[in-house]
Amino acid sequence: MKRAIIIAFVATFLVVAWFNNSNSNADVGLKESILHNGISRDYILYIPENLPTNAPLVVVSHGYTSSAKTMIAYSGMNKVADAEKFLVVYPQGTKDLRGNNFFNVGYEFHESSKVDDIGFIKTLVAKLTDEYQINPNHIFATGMSNGGDLSYFLACYASDVFQAVAPIAGTMMQTTIETCKPDKGMPIFAVHGKADDITYFDGDMANRDKWGPYPGIPAVIKHWVDLNALEISQARPMNITNFLDSNEALTFDRYLSTTSNQEIWLYVHSGEHDWSLKELDTSSEIWNFFSRYIN
Repeated sequence: MKRAIIIAFVATFLVVAWFNNSNSNADVGLKESILHNGISRDYILYIPENLPTNAPLVVVSHGYTSSAKTMIAYSGMNKVADAEKFLVVYPQGTKDLRGNNFFNVGYEFHESSKVDDIGFIKTLVAKLTDEYQINPNHIFATGMSNGGDLSYFLACYASDVFQAVAPIAGTMMQTTIETCKPDKGMPIFAVHGKADDITYFDGDMANRDKWGPYPGIPAVIKHWVDLNALEISQARPMNITNFLDSNEALTFDRYLSTTSNQEIWLYVHSGEHDWSLKELDTSSEIWNFFSRYIN
């Protein structure tokens, strides 16, 4: 899982161009901070106009070496929030010993890190829930790459807070799978590329890239299918041409049950390490999935 810095360079270029064309705080959100475990933790909050009381909250986390600012432009989630009226928060990771922004999800070279990102996110959610009268039963998390890993992490260790998660190009370390015991079933929406050369679709149990062993995406999904006790699976090719500017395929696997609504949705494409795909409006589809869990 060679979290290539080139991803951050490309994303940074995109966000710089986006911010240069933005001339109001309404476009970029409010940069704020919160003290957690003696560390000042930054985040960017986006509040749509006419946000109703009891609105949902979506936590959107950036990738390794990236940033909250980059994630705003990269994900396009603010546009969806404007249309659907939910609060969005973009947490900022801390810097590791390599000087890169990260969320602590158990990578081998972060073994000595004491950063408690689960505690930080839960504290942040509690603060926003109180300040903006958020519905505590309508809180969701998504993220890209390292932020996708964090989404799985939150599903495992913060299931008392989150109702569903959507990891994009993310995975679970083997150590996480072995200790993942959520308090309840957790709906999962995932997107992953077969040709992802950063977070390998087939995993890296041999730890070739020294991030620590992690299984392939099929094993990760099976883990959640089993935890959610889902007994029905549906696989459907999307039959998309010109996908990612080539003749690439997109499939949709859905796992469900006759006794619960805690479904697992997996989109698999033959592309690389991406959030937005030409034929899949990822942010809109994430919200489409999350909205199934709003009573």
